[in-house]
Amino acid sequence: MAKPSQPERICPACSAADGIREGDRLWPTDWLCPSCGHKLVVRAGVPCLAPELDGEDVGFDSGAFQTLTKVESGHFWFQMRNELIAWLVLRYAPGATRILEVGCGTGFVLQALRAACPSASVAGNELHSAGLSYAHSRHGEAVELIQADARRPCLRHALDLVCALDVLEHIDEDDAVLGGIREALCHDGVLIAAVPQHPWLWSESDDLSRHVRRYRVGEIEKKVRAAGFKLRFADSFVSLLLPAMAISRLMGRFGPGRAWRGDPVEAPNDPVARELRVGPNLNLVMRAALRMEHLSRRAGLRSPFGGSRVIVAQKRA
Repeated sequence: MAKPSQPERICPACSAADGIREGDRLWPTDWLCPSCGHKLVVRAGVPCLAPELDGEDVGFDSGAFQTLTKVESGHFWFQMRNELIAWLVLRYAPGATRILEVGCGTGFVLQALRAACPSASVAGNELHSAGLSYAHSRHGEAVELIQADARRPCLRHALDLVCALDVLEHIDEDDAVLGGIREALCHDGVLIAAVPQHPWLWSESDDLSRHVRRYRVGEIEKKVRAAGFKLRFADSFVSLLLPAMAISRLMGRFGPGRAWRGDPVEAPNDPVARELRVGPNLNLVMRAALRMEHLSRRAGLRSPFGGSRVIVAQKRA
């Protein structure tokens, strides 16, 4: 049997490898490259691997983090996605000891990862340190937070589980992200990814979210295989609600105060709040529908159609 590879940091300046000892953080704030002497930029206690991109207007509107922090915990879509991710973690990576969420944003999903694997070391990276300030307010020192480019996690054989949830669609070079994740994973490490699907569903919502694509049926599965993974699980999320979602989008009903929200918008000048606004009664109905969907998923039923596609893949040797 091959000896497990040593977990390593990869210097963002010279690409030299530096071993990670058991119990170490992935990126200590006082880290120095043993080869070139590169010292990490640290902002508000967060080590920065790509400080030149921090705050750049790319991939995501960093001004949306405040709105997301207010909305996520009570919104049916974010709640049920967390339930789905926790279930997948417990099913496919229950023994994970080092976990990284790529593009962790405000840290909402990190709550589900910590609950699913309470003894694991959990970390999150994000291009925009503005989001990490909200993640820190949620988790304090319990989670390691890192500013990084998703295309270059700068890790090798260091992680048991990586989650990339609604991240790949923001990045032109999604193949580079998948390649970086594969390198960061240890032998037999697991990737959980979620992406929006069906290009015909493209709407103002995708523009507001700064998506560069919605994935075609089977596209994300093909890409993860090409990146060196074997597929373990694939299903759609928001399948039962897809007809309502399609009608809303195709009829252009996502304007201010309309769509499937069910009541007026409280923040008409905030397009992200406007997009995520759902009345309390409709929120309950939507959550119940997605919970029913999840029960059918747990029973073994799968659908190729839905607002999002969720996959679990394992690194091939």
